[in-house]
Amino acid sequence: MHPLISKLGFQSRFWILFICLNSNLYSNAQPFVNLELGGFFTGINDIRNGNNGTLISLKNDFNTPVSPFLRLRAGYLLNEKNLFSFLYAPLKIVETGTIEKDILFDGKNFKANLPIETVYKFNSYRFTYNRRIISKDNFIFGLGLSAKIRDAGVSLKNRALLSENFSIGFVPLINLSADWDISQNMGINFFGEGIAASKGRAIDLSLSGRYSFSKILQANIGYRLLEGGANGTNGYNFIQLHFIFFSLNYSVNKNNKKP
Repeated sequence: MHPLISKLGFQSRFWILFICLNSNLYSNAQPFVNLELGGFFTGINDIRNGNNGTLISLKNDFNTPVSPFLRLRAGYLLNEKNLFSFLYAPLKIVETGTIEKDILFDGKNFKANLPIETVYKFNSYRFTYNRRIISKDNFIFGLGLSAKIRDAGVSLKNRALLSENFSIGFVPLINLSADWDISQNMGINFFGEGIAASKGRAIDLSLSGRYSFSKILQANIGYRLLEGGANGTNGYNFIQLHFIFFSLNYSVNKNNKKP
């Protein structure tokens, strides 16, 4: 050990080691930020709350608008093979209408023919790891795992009653990615995450075309499908949402490889 380092205390040695490790990580990592925005519309959104609750459709029983959305993903590509990222994907649908039937929701009876407001929330937070197992000049394919935390639920409100049913849960997902360069500046990107079980499933798929303005800035235009739900004793919800999106990806591209 160097005489100068030997004179330092434990905390000083720890911080020197920490700085060295992070400097080495930074020198081999390629950070990136991806911003995605656009609009989405509802294909299916069927909900029942409570063992004897009324099955309602936020697609057919209400006037479902096209809604804006935004997603933000940040992460880094390590050693050109290991992709780590965090996704923040808030989602909210607010609808108002009048239904010609009583709705039993979470033990409360919402009377027919009264204006009612529904709020559907599905905020998603995901930690993703994807490893590139095929990496050629014009094609990349990767597999990995994602840890999804979802903050989701539904509320119903009229002039007499308010019922809210929001919860936070954890879902493990399998992910895969495929990137194909069709020219020097253009390409096709696919990214999917999902899992299926006997009582439910969660699927998030996107397909887009990419244009590279430079080695550090790319833009994508594409389509995303968010589909899935759960069928439980005390609740039922299955959705199918369709997204049209535009995204920008900025990377600190040290080695001329796209993230």
